Amino acid sequence: MSERPPHPASPPAQTVKRPKVGNVRGEFQMGTSRIKRVGVNRWYWGDIYHWMLTLSWPRFFLLIGVLYFITNLGFALAFFAVPGSISNARPGYFPDCVFFSIETLATVGYGYMNPGSTYGHIVASTEILLGMVEVAAVTGLLFARFSRPTSRIMFSDVAVVTPFNGVPTLMLRAGNERANLILEASVRASLIRRETTLEGQIFTRFYDLELERKNSGIFALTWTIMHRIDENSPLFGKTQQDLHDEGATLAVAMSGTDDTLNDFVHARQTYAAEHIFFGHHFADIMSDKQEGDVRILDYSKFHDIYPDGSSGGSMPGAALAHPG
Repeated sequence: MSERPPHPASPPAQTVKRPKVGNVRGEFQMGTSRIKRVGVNRWYWGDIYHWMLTLSWPRFFLLIGVLYFITNLGFALAFFAVPGSISNARPGYFPDCVFFSIETLATVGYGYMNPGSTYGHIVASTEILLGMVEVAAVTGLLFARFSRPTSRIMFSDVAVVTPFNGVPTLMLRAGNERANLILEASVRASLIRRETTLEGQIFTRFYDLELERKNSGIFALTWTIMHRIDENSPLFGKTQQDLHDEGATLAVAMSGTDDTLNDFVHARQTYAAEHIFFGHHFADIMSDKQEGDVRILDYSKFHDIYPDGSSGGSMPGAALAHPG
């Protein structure tokens, strides 16, 4: 989809950074709004696998380290509580119990220290069994985390509304940051806003936006996602202030098959009203300059926007939808 380059006399490009919001357990991010779930069970043991997959890598390794430390410390205390449980261990020297616990958990068995009594054998056998279970569980989690298909689909920090072929059009960008292909890619966009019913109840409505192109057989570089704002569009006649007053959020989801992983990948993005710029267009990132036979695609301008001369942040509706 071709994009209009900025006029030579255009002011410097605007780069608007979306606020970075960290994930919080029990909260869902939608635009700039956080929705917190209450009245549900805070913890369910059946979700522990899902929970450990959603942890960040630093927290995951911290959890494994804490589990490893607690396990060894607990069994070391069990050995230390009964003198003579470990042969060749220095009497009353707790570090020997800790190191023997580590060797037992890892089933290393250097041979210098060994269980010295029936009690010691029982504790060591229990630790070996628990160690095998822990190693199997952590190995499975590591494999699942590494093998889980992920995408590097990036979205523009903002969306814009600008005339396209005489019709006001909502536009946003998507790009594939990897040097591979996403096959049978598809995209959906929805407008989410609050409405008041005739009974006076506030109701959240989802409106699917009709896109110029919903599917692409091959998604390799960038994709300009466009929605024509005509009489059938929920954005028809709206201003940025209208969207703000309605608590509107633009939600975009993209999915496809990664040709390297041969697996399904997806990505999503949301835009609050303040991230939708009326009367602006994106900078052209496809350069006419070539390096040999190669054209340049400049991702450093991916989020840049320019004012296109329209009158502020409003959408006159029918006047622009059907220009005279």
